[in-house]
Formats: sequence, structure tokens, C-alpha cells
Amino acid sequence: MNEIISRIMTKKPGVDEMDIGAAEEKLGAAFPVQFHQLYNLVNNAEIGEWLLFPIKDRNNVKKTWDDIVRQNIEARKEGLAEGWIVVGEDGTGDKLCLKSSTGHMEEPIYVWYHEDGQTERIAQSLMSFIMLLSQEE
Repeated sequence: MNEIISRIMTKKPGVDEMDIGAAEEKLGAAFPVQFHQLYNLVNNAEIGEWLLFPIKDRNNVKKTWDDIVRQNIEARKEGLAEGWIVVGEDGTGDKLCLKSSTGHMEEPIYVWYHEDGQTERIAQSLMSFIMLLSQEE
């Protein structure tokens, strides 16, 4: 994971297990291992043109108020279907998503296109997503 971290532009401090657990509880699903590890190391990571939503950090609430839980509430209002968790955005309204089932988020990463509500699988895992975007630069 440290090799991958070197490819991430934002280096904001990560959050602890308590904050990650609180977000997972509110979202109703546990993060895949790679996302969990990333949030421990870097919160609100910027990967290429994508910005991952932060997990609310109880030690830095002002800078993490627009957290992943709030973003999922907003995405539902925009038409995101149940069974999807938004984890990031690119500034155009399109969102990075993970499928959620039986209390866990799956590893493959999808883009949810806000204009038509369609989803497209773009990477098998967080690591492959980061590698793909770093090759494009």
C-alpha cells in the first residue's frame, strides 16, 4: 500500500479505526480492505481527477463535515439506487461507487453517471484504479 500512497496527490492525515467504524456503521457496510487501509493513511485522497470523500474526523470536524455519509444522503436524493455507496467525485457530478451487499462493499470500482443514472465498472480494486490513473498521467 505504501507504493500506492506515493501515487496519491493529497497527503492529508488518515483517520483512526473509530472514525472508520462510525462511517461504516452509518453507511450500513464495511469498506473493502484496500479502502480501509487507505483511509487509515490518507483521508480525502485525490487520485487523478477524482477526489475521495473524507471520513468525518472527530479531531478535525470542520474540515471533514462534507463527509462520505453526507455525500451518500445527497446522492440518494439525486437518484442513486440502493445497493450503491458513493466514495468520490470528479467535479462534474459523476461519482465513484462501490456495490454494497450483506453489510460489505465489494472491491470493484464503478462510475455512476449522474445525467442518466448508468453505472460502468472501471477498475477491479482501489489499487488497480490508482495504477490505471497514474499510467494516464
